[in-house]
Amino acid sequence: MATTYLFVDADNQSPILASTLSKFLRTIGRDSAKAIVAGNGVGDRVRNWEESLTEALPGIEISCHVAPNRKQSADVRLMFELARFYHAQPDPSSLLIVFSRDELMVAATEFLVELGHSAMLVVGASASSNALHTDVPFVVLTTPQQIGSTSSTTPTAQPVAPPAATQNQNKIDTQTVLKAVTAIRQKLSPNKQGGYAASAVGQVLAQLGHDKATRSKIVSQIQNLQEVGTGSEKRLIF
Repeated sequence: MATTYLFVDADNQSPILASTLSKFLRTIGRDSAKAIVAGNGVGDRVRNWEESLTEALPGIEISCHVAPNRKQSADVRLMFELARFYHAQPDPSSLLIVFSRDELMVAATEFLVELGHSAMLVVGASASSNALHTDVPFVVLTTPQQIGSTSSTTPTAQPVAPPAATQNQNKIDTQTVLKAVTAIRQKLSPNKQGGYAASAVGQVLAQLGHDKATRSKIVSQIQNLQEVGTGSEKRLIF
């Protein structure tokens, strides 16, 4: 029996892509799948992915993992799950789909393909993301907004209008900042100490399609912003 294993990097890819992903899986006759979802922080992104996949693919078997709030911890958790395939003989009936742009996950997929496994990458389209450079087969999925749907209310990956010529180029327009704050509050829950983990806020803004420089400007323009802590413990209170 053909089995599809879906490895989702919840910190790297937005759950709004679940519906488009389900259409892709049905197109290739692989809608009967097992999903492994990993993300760090308080687990909001993992839960959002679980809910989105369950809605898009009823009956899908999902295993969720919330990793420590450290850089690439979600990638490491997914690699533990991929390790059993790395040490096993390739099974022609199994397809491994890795849903991530992270270099670590791309490299892991390349290793699996070299060993003879049927594996591929799936990523969401993003104007601010670099193109993938790999010999592994990959598919770029559009978001519902990009394919013309206006029914979704999730403010993910929407293009930002360029500022007027007379506008200060070092500032982001107010509407963009408000959309960003709305997305943060929809996708994240305040932690016990108050506020949101700075790393988690950055990931939400990245999912909206903002590059690093723009993310910094947006954060600096949030009203009544307080920054507490440093490094991985840094929190943004607003």
